[in-house]
Amino acid sequence: MPPGPCLVNADGLDVESLLAARDVYGTVDRSARRPADRELPGAARLSAEAEVLVPAAVSYAVDTGNQGRIGARWIVEAADMPARPAAEELLAARGVTVLPDVVVNSGTKAWWWTLFGDVRADAEEALTHTRRAMRALVGRVLDRAEADGRSARAAAHALVADGLPAIAERYGWYR
Repeated sequence: MPPGPCLVNADGLDVESLLAARDVYGTVDRSARRPADRELPGAARLSAEAEVLVPAAVSYAVDTGNQGRIGARWIVEAADMPARPAAEELLAARGVTVLPDVVVNSGTKAWWWTLFGDVRADAEEALTHTRRAMRALVGRVLDRAEADGRSARAAAHALVADGLPAIAERYGWYR
C-alpha cells in the first residue's frame, strides 16, 4: 500500500494544532491545516525540503533505492528501524546523520519513570524530565560518534556496551 499524502510547510508545520485535529484513528483533519501548508503525494515525503526528516511508524522506509532523494541533513528514526543498514551507510557517506531508533524511542521511558515513581504523574514534570534526559542522551551519543569517527548508531551501541558492567553489577548479573 503506498503511503498516504504528507503535509509540508517551508516555515514549519503547526504540529500541535495538527495533532489536536486528529480523529480517533489518528488521521489528521486536513481542514485544520494553515493556508501555507501544502499536501504532497506520500511518495514525496522523503524528498520534501527539510532540515530534519522523521520517519515514523514505518519500518524500512529508507532503502538504497530512495535514500538519494533525501535532502535533509538529519534523520530522526521515530519508528523501529526505518532506515535499512545499507541505506544508512550511503547516507553517512553523504554527510547525513541518522539518529537511531534505539536512542530516539527511549524517550518513551517517561511512562516507566512515572510508573516506578521516578516522576510524579504530572504531564509537565514528565515532559521536563524526558526533555532533559533525551538532550543528555543525544548529546552523549553525538559526542561519542564524533570522538570515535563512527555513526550515531555505532556510538549508541558502544555506550551501551560500556555501561553493561555497571548494569550487571547493579542488578547482580554475572558474566
